[in-house]
Amino acid sequence: MVRFRPVHALLLVAVFSALVVFADWAWEGGFGHSGYQLVRPDGNDQVTIDVSDLPKSEVKFYRFLNAGNQEVKFFVGRDRFGTVQVAFDASDTHAQLGRGFRHEGDWMVDNKCDSPSRLEKVNDGGRGCRPVPLAHQVVGDRVVLSEQDILRGWRYFR
Repeated sequence: MVRFRPVHALLLVAVFSALVVFADWAWEGGFGHSGYQLVRPDGNDQVTIDVSDLPKSEVKFYRFLNAGNQEVKFFVGRDRFGTVQVAFDASDTHAQLGRGFRHEGDWMVDNKCDSPSRLEKVNDGGRGCRPVPLAHQVVGDRVVLSEQDILRGWRYFR
């Protein structure tokens, strides 16, 4: 019979800690991209994102979470012409797989089928493997999203 020694307890704690760190890393995006920035609605049920420092051909990923623990992932990008583009991190075709998109230069690439879509076409709407646009307003250097518009995409992330 094997005796349980203090060194075994230390090994067990180390393995459990490593699993927790790995699970957190995977939840935040894992191999997909650098992770999501958490955003929450303000007192007016809106999310405001400062895009003054977002350069052309760049994208930032966000994770919306409200008081009801409804989570929606989306991205905000600035195309090569300087126009702000906003969409859910999901496509109509592959949303249930939870793989989303990755950013490559002037392209958003579906992580399931590697199908690229031009960043400048995101707001135009998408079917199939293209990102689903998210209604938004650009006010100066800020993107303003209503909680109601964000939650229209909740079905992609349940």
